[in-house]
Amino acid sequence: MQLARHEKRIVALCLVGCFALAAGSAAQKSVTVDEYQALPHGLAICKTGDFHLATGVPVLPSVLPALPLLATEARLFTANMPAYTSSWQCGLQFVVENGFERDPGSGRPLPSGRYHDYFLLGRLTSIAVLLLTCGLAYGYSRSLHGPIAGLLTLAVACLSPNLLAHGRLVTPDIFLAAAALGSLWAFDRLLLAPNCARSCTLGICLGLAALCKLTGLLLFVLIPFCSMCFWLADYLHSRRDTPIANRRQRIWPFLLLSLLVGVIVINAGYLFDGTCTSLGRFRFESVLMHRFAALLPAWLPVPLPRYFFQGIDAQLAESGYAAYLMGRFNETGFYSYYLVALLVKTPLPILLLCGLAWFRVGRPTRREMPLVVVAALMLLFFSLSRHKNIGVRYVLFLEPMMAIWIGRLLIDSAAPRTWLRRTVIVAVGCLAAVTLTSWPHFLPYFNWVSGGPAHGHRWLLDSNLDWGQDLVALRRYMEREGIEGIDLAHFGRVPPEVYGIRYRTLRAGERRQNPHVAISANLLWGLMNVVNGDLNYWPDDSDAYRAFRGLRPKAVLGHSIYVFEIADQEPGG
Repeated sequence: MQLARHEKRIVALCLVGCFALAAGSAAQKSVTVDEYQALPHGLAICKTGDFHLATGVPVLPSVLPALPLLATEARLFTANMPAYTSSWQCGLQFVVENGFERDPGSGRPLPSGRYHDYFLLGRLTSIAVLLLTCGLAYGYSRSLHGPIAGLLTLAVACLSPNLLAHGRLVTPDIFLAAAALGSLWAFDRLLLAPNCARSCTLGICLGLAALCKLTGLLLFVLIPFCSMCFWLADYLHSRRDTPIANRRQRIWPFLLLSLLVGVIVINAGYLFDGTCTSLGRFRFESVLMHRFAALLPAWLPVPLPRYFFQGIDAQLAESGYAAYLMGRFNETGFYSYYLVALLVKTPLPILLLCGLAWFRVGRPTRREMPLVVVAALMLLFFSLSRHKNIGVRYVLFLEPMMAIWIGRLLIDSAAPRTWLRRTVIVAVGCLAAVTLTSWPHFLPYFNWVSGGPAHGHRWLLDSNLDWGQDLVALRRYMEREGIEGIDLAHFGRVPPEVYGIRYRTLRAGERRQNPHVAISANLLWGLMNVVNGDLNYWPDDSDAYRAFRGLRPKAVLGHSIYVFEIADQEPGG
């Protein structure tokens, strides 16, 4: 086809467009909740090599974005770090040291502007990983279905609002998506021709996935599980003497080598700090790890870095996350959370193309099965565990996997009919229109069937809608409207004065001092957190700002900050 002759140009165009969309959005969005601690913690590790705060906090997505900061004037006093008990303390120190500068005349602290610039520099690393994710999706799809299918996959991935939303942030989700795709593609190549080089490649990808996020450890189980299923299927269907079956039988030594290389990569990521510490020296918080330790001798060396292993225990012991789904809160999560999140936050053209790929092409081929099985089982794991129902970002890796699945619509071996080609073109065109009209507000994206971002709070909150990303928009709005000061309740850790906002904290039940009030969507609809970066103010009452819910906002900034102009006799007057 004619597209194939221009393949390289189309790939370059898609990646450049993806970069422009992501970088342009990143420049306009303030530092989000998790970024606040991730980048400073990574910088602290780069300067000290101290991993004691990296228990449950991914190392690689913090350290890599922090590396460019070493060439800047970013300040972080590390002498106090050994006494810190949380990476959030690194975030607080970083904002104090880099968020302000002294006015030479009055001596008052003024916003420096460097704070946001440092995070923007770190975000460029994440955007590079976003481009890598899209490139891996293209390459994997091309190897499965051919060049035209690869281009379709690339276009869908580059235009995914969810990938653009989280691929521009200093958070681990896009890093895990890249590592998971790399692992699946490496596994596919290993199945085709087992050898040591491909085995080591798979091992490196598995190790990187675990360093990107503890969820990556699931791949150490799921990929051998897929191999076992293939072997069992060949055995039951009497295919033991076929070339494919023989290759699958020979793969086990190479797969064991991959797992060993993966463990070595994990240890290398922590500079072998505490590797092979005896089991008896750990103090566990979770019930599961207590039971695990009771079954094994205390002298047994643990072949993982100390703080990585403690991170597993810390994650298992975590609780108390407020889950919100369709107007309901609970502390235990919802089985349907991630399924609903995918249905309301994935653009309809992608959902429709995924369905068409099943009905038009049929069941997955043997080479597609690892992709489908891993995607389904990881979604099932998150759904059944109900752990941290706080954002679709936890299953972000499914977005490029869906793009690869869509690629099968244009598989080379089955020349697509004219109606199918036209359907795909129209769907991709609609997806492009959706993404371009959503820019730069990708984080609060909801598809039109769910009511769009304006009604997103009816379905989901937290990082699905409001992650403290619109302080820049609030400052610009105040400048444009000539507003000197505002009563503010902002969801996030970053003090609004870092972005030059003059405000008074809007506390529940207190009298207003300004005619203008701004409230973050999460706080307005009942999800409480630190308000205005004030560690001493975290409302316990989910109805703290209920009085404002029935009022018509004067403006809604980025779908995440509601601005009200209120007369004296109205709420809080």
